[in-house]
Amino acid sequence: MKEIEKNDHYKILTVELPAGTSMPRHLATSDAYIIVESGNALLIFKGETYELNQGSNMTIPSREPHLLKVIRDFKAFVVLAKDAVIDFAA
Repeated sequence: MKEIEKNDHYKILTVELPAGTSMPRHLATSDAYIIVESGNALLIFKGETYELNQGSNMTIPSREPHLLKVIRDFKAFVVLAKDAVIDFAA
């Protein structure tokens, strides 16, 4: 993950992961709004699995543990509150 923008209200991160990899279980301390630029992945949270594809978007509620399994090379933007932290110890 790489921060590409930040102002007084929010920050934007990019997430790029190759096919066959995963982002381990984690949570953010604010709502996270995901916008998929390319690729395909499975987002798993609240006991449900959601397929993310180019052009799709989703909001993950604050402090909701989730994980991502990449099927095809994946790139997305994540918008968080400016002081939000991502916790991989969740």
